[in-house]
Amino acid sequence: MKWALVLVLAACGDNTSSPAPDSLAVGPVTIDTHTLTLTIGTQSIEHFLTIGTSDPIDETHYYDPTMPSAVALRVLDHAVGLQDDFVALDDGTRIRLTACPIADCAALDIDASASANAVLMQLALPADPSEPIYGTGDAATRANVAGTTRELALRIDAGSESGLNETHVPVPLVLWPRHGIGAFVADDRPGALDLGQTAADRVTATMTLPVRGTYRVYLYTAAAPLDLVRRYVALTAKPAVPPRWAFAPQLWRNEWDSADEVRGDATEQRTRHIPGSVMWIDNPWETAYNNFVVDETRLPQPAQLIADLGAQGFKVIFWSTPYVDADGLTAADHAAAASQQFLVENDAGGTLDYPWAYGPGALVDFSRPGATQFWQDRIAKVTADGAAGFKLDFGEDLVPDVGGGIVGMETSVGDSEVMHARYGGLYHAAYLGALPPGDGFLITRAGAWGEQATNTAIWPGDLTGDFSEHDSDAGGKRAIGGLPTAISRGLSLSVSGYPFYGSDIGGFRGFPTSEVLMRWAEYAALGTIMQLGGGGTSHDPWDTTLFDAGTDVTYQIYAQLHMQLNPLLWTLALAAGNDGTPVTRAARFVYDCECDDTMFLLGDDLLVAPVIAPGATTRDVVLPPGVWVDRATGVATMGDGHASITVSAPLAGLPVWYRGGSLVAMFALAADTLLPATAPGVTSYATDAIGSELRLVYTPGAAATTTLHDGTIATADGPLLAITGGTQYVVTTFDIDGRALGAPLGAPTGITLDGVSLGAVADVTSCAVPGCYQFDAATKHLQIRVFAAPGQTRHVAID
Repeated sequence: MKWALVLVLAACGDNTSSPAPDSLAVGPVTIDTHTLTLTIGTQSIEHFLTIGTSDPIDETHYYDPTMPSAVALRVLDHAVGLQDDFVALDDGTRIRLTACPIADCAALDIDASASANAVLMQLALPADPSEPIYGTGDAATRANVAGTTRELALRIDAGSESGLNETHVPVPLVLWPRHGIGAFVADDRPGALDLGQTAADRVTATMTLPVRGTYRVYLYTAAAPLDLVRRYVALTAKPAVPPRWAFAPQLWRNEWDSADEVRGDATEQRTRHIPGSVMWIDNPWETAYNNFVVDETRLPQPAQLIADLGAQGFKVIFWSTPYVDADGLTAADHAAAASQQFLVENDAGGTLDYPWAYGPGALVDFSRPGATQFWQDRIAKVTADGAAGFKLDFGEDLVPDVGGGIVGMETSVGDSEVMHARYGGLYHAAYLGALPPGDGFLITRAGAWGEQATNTAIWPGDLTGDFSEHDSDAGGKRAIGGLPTAISRGLSLSVSGYPFYGSDIGGFRGFPTSEVLMRWAEYAALGTIMQLGGGGTSHDPWDTTLFDAGTDVTYQIYAQLHMQLNPLLWTLALAAGNDGTPVTRAARFVYDCECDDTMFLLGDDLLVAPVIAPGATTRDVVLPPGVWVDRATGVATMGDGHASITVSAPLAGLPVWYRGGSLVAMFALAADTLLPATAPGVTSYATDAIGSELRLVYTPGAAATTTLHDGTIATADGPLLAITGGTQYVVTTFDIDGRALGAPLGAPTGITLDGVSLGAVADVTSCAVPGCYQFDAATKHLQIRVFAAPGQTRHVAID
């Protein structure tokens, strides 16, 4: 056996030649070799390594990292000497501490190859029981993962409502924002993270040892919570950024029966001025699964359909999966692929066909030279019609085990125990490479650490269309979860290297009530990817046979808010692509507060409290430290991170606050789409007259500054404002909400622009160069409109 040979060679080659040093120290990490005490920053834990053993080793058995007690556990006690540049421990395991490619970091290498009968390795990390913990990828229960266990591979799970453990994007990253510590296991082998569930004072990473070799764990510190994310991204890869049009609202149906239905939904959006720039053609749309030939009995003249939607300002994306069915219209493709070994094989070297949802079929082995081109030749059939992207389903099928046994699933570069984490990235890259660079959009349900460089967005799979929590009861099984799970997964992914995310508004399983649809839309409007669709006939909010009257109005309000926030969203998106800074962040991750796990920030300056309780019309919140101004009422509240307050949350009202002393960028005018449009009556931000106008919401409280993606720079300090024009925004309206001031805001006695008085007008949008202002005594809003050419700086003073 392969393992036995490794063990013999390791035993014969033991060349420990000198005593171990008393300690190892690199950056913020120290290891006392006498007691095996690991210290990261100010946090320490003794005997941090444990080896799980089995005598004999069964190479066909999957040693489950979530059940380490099923094997014999040996706690490692001390070092015995040096072996090459490693420190050898008392069972033969070796460790090494070296420098990282980033600051304030150490790389801990762990090699258990010489540990007799080792099948699992456990690394314990110190934790403060009172501290929240973040990271781990798509955590479903809550963004703060403290007290839970996270598996690091998708597995069949008979105890779950879906039959799966619902781990679609596992990331072996753990972040402690209060102590400023990050730990990242840079390895693809299956594992699990016990995040204080067994013992609150430690996090334990249990990793399998089916393939011998060295584990590398990066341990690092950072002064600010967001820097913990940036440093992880620096260790892995910068996120791919979706095209700007993907940040407009998106719409799809579970099934469109005809091209007339597609056109009808597009027309309804435009007639009702519900903004959007993307429509999905979801399953089914092909004459056979993954032959990329549009079924023209359902969608005749697809190129013309896509062109017609393009005239209305919509891009079109299509659903797809990585399977080739063995029979029917794809039998020839299957035979051609199998003959070139372009399909995943079993351990006997034959093509592995199995009954996926629409099979039987085989997975394309994108690791095999030539297989990606083989698949892209087929993708080209639909991109030639104008497809601008894909919703990619599945892709996690190379599971490490089924029922406790290791499954023979072979690619050209490794089996499922190695490739369960990497297959999805190859799959996604094949599609992204078939789209124009920088202008192709993928939304997928699978991912892995580092794969954010290919994956432009994540959707969390098929959630339930209700307010249920993940792991609540669903007929005796663990529930998948609804809106709370959508929020949790998105916020957890955002600090795990995946800043772009959108859940199905209204869920997929079952059918949402009007209340669920509206609350979900409110939450999604303050996120990155706002996409409406799911199970049932449609999630069209204007369909009064499905939803209550007025649902469409609420959806329109929040779709317009999402669209108007695009200057801010696009600025944050480019920053995320540059260094991984999360666009949305759990409030409790950023601030030392008792904020609940659904409260989050959009950027630095917008605080959001989604409503996830059925029938609720109020919301209990804890505001983070600082001044927060209620967007609806203008009331300013000093948050301390501890005191709970109750705020109004009517069905159509999402609690949102501006940070005191902030400038929030929005489009000044409304439009239907971000894309060029030629259809009559469709308005677009691609036209200069609309897209060049910026609105900056200034919330007094402190000096504020913002720099936007086009180079626009704005500052505000009480009565003094300044704007430097960028390449896109040459007209800026400062919008000052006087309701938050200590005394009622009165009409200004005068306003000057570069020392020249501006005139007061009844409608601020009507004035021309150099500018004007409007004061509304009823709402206490002061708006000042200023023209600034690219690179030109204008100064405003309010008297």
